[in-house]
Amino acid sequence: MAADEATPTRRGRKSKGARRVIGFRLPVEKADLAREIATAEGFEHLSDWVSMTVTEYIDSTDLGKAHQQKAAQMSG
Repeated sequence: MAADEATPTRRGRKSKGARRVIGFRLPVEKADLAREIATAEGFEHLSDWVSMTVTEYIDSTDLGKAHQQKAAQMSG
């Protein structure tokens, strides 16, 4: 790039760091309700609402108990 050329400005949303895509399907009625709730809560993007909801669920889950159940299933 020549010194007199302007560097391109970044467009779009600010990066939230490394991410993985998790895709899934919901019945149409549930998907429509999820979008309605996300919009009502001020989310522009449904994926941000889903991410927040899953994160809250994970944060409130006792992972020690979940790991114990998995170990019991594997040994059983």
